[in-house]
Amino acid sequence: MQQGNQRPGGGRGGRGGQGFGPGGQCVCPSCGTKVPHKRGTPCNQIKCPKCGTMMTR
Repeated sequence: MQQGNQRPGGGRGGRGGQGFGPGGQCVCPSCGTKVPHKRGTPCNQIKCPKCGTMMTR
């Protein structure tokens, strides 16, 4: 039973975003190259150093 305006899976912030935090790695979906994630720069704005494809988290 739900109470108030709480929704399942809302969590903190409740916006449904995928906040992976400052650490971790960016991964190339084409060739699998991994580079350290830099805080303040989304992985999808970084080009793979090997093949030039935009990276993912």
